[in-house]
Amino acid sequence: MVSLSFVADFNVEQGSRESDVADERFGGISAVAYDAVADRWLALSDARTSPRFYELALDYDGVSLHVHVGEATGLRERDGVGFGENELDPEGLVETTWGTLLISTEPDSRYEPIVQAKLLEFEQSGELVRSVPLPAKFLVEGWPPRSGPRNNRGFESLTLAPSGARLFVGAEGALLQDGEVASFDAAAFCRIVEYRVQAGALQPSAEYVYPLGPVARPDTFSDPVLSSGLVELVALSDTRLLALERDFIGERGESGGVNRARIFLVDVAGATDVSRVSSLAASPGFRPVRKQKLLDFDDIVAKLSPGFRSLDNFEGMGLGPTLPDGGRSLLVVSDDNFSDTQRSAFLLFSLKVVNE
Repeated sequence: MVSLSFVADFNVEQGSRESDVADERFGGISAVAYDAVADRWLALSDARTSPRFYELALDYDGVSLHVHVGEATGLRERDGVGFGENELDPEGLVETTWGTLLISTEPDSRYEPIVQAKLLEFEQSGELVRSVPLPAKFLVEGWPPRSGPRNNRGFESLTLAPSGARLFVGAEGALLQDGEVASFDAAAFCRIVEYRVQAGALQPSAEYVYPLGPVARPDTFSDPVLSSGLVELVALSDTRLLALERDFIGERGESGGVNRARIFLVDVAGATDVSRVSSLAASPGFRPVRKQKLLDFDDIVAKLSPGFRSLDNFEGMGLGPTLPDGGRSLLVVSDDNFSDTQRSAFLLFSLKVVNE
């Protein structure tokens, strides 16, 4: 049995410049990963002008949590030059067993030339090592796009199994050829790609279907609109994962709205390998991954710090060291989108696996 319990939270002051790169403020945190060797956390910012990652130190005294923002490292090309504006939309982050960083990105297909989704390997210094080949179906084709990931709905999630033998990267939404986006009435079918890892080599070995939605329709909106996505994966083993789903629901034609988030336990064992299926919409006879809801963030809102009892744009999640209660620390973070109306919120959970 796997259980999650809320431990503590910490909110970074909006507009914080505790640690700067190119005079940019702290924010846009889309992924977190724990470096056990150095006993530090890394936090990836998806800033389009100067993509970077930060060192973080967590201080939990058994009651309250404090997150210390440390040095920032900018991502750079092989020649040491920084990436240009909108060249990267970094979203997923893992540290490899050989000491480098893997970062997944999303596509920008709003106009030509299209910026494709990528899986990139970087040195700890931030310098690019290589680009890992992707299956062709994850590249945008045509103009207007007719196949591949939707704009800003590419590889949002990335995780490495504890064994180091399997890497999983997940698309936030359904590929264009695989069907419609998640709605209040129907599920979308996202793909999770499994890579086998051997001596630093990454080889795609399987693809699995992750059903996203349908999403419960709120009764507080007369004409609600929905944006839903699979935004993070954390591997517990070679087959079991935690999945973070995020929704934003607003009133059609109006600004603002509400955020929702849920964590699921996912098992890819027994799911159909759809790597040879070009279109899920045209080939519906597949078996998706099994999923079980572990936590609805609505259930912890009353436990959050006074003044911050609301949900934000949660999209990063990572496993850390053991907590005093014997559980593994699970850190979840929100992306403030560099907006003055949002915040970088860190939620600390205790993850326990028993009777297994």
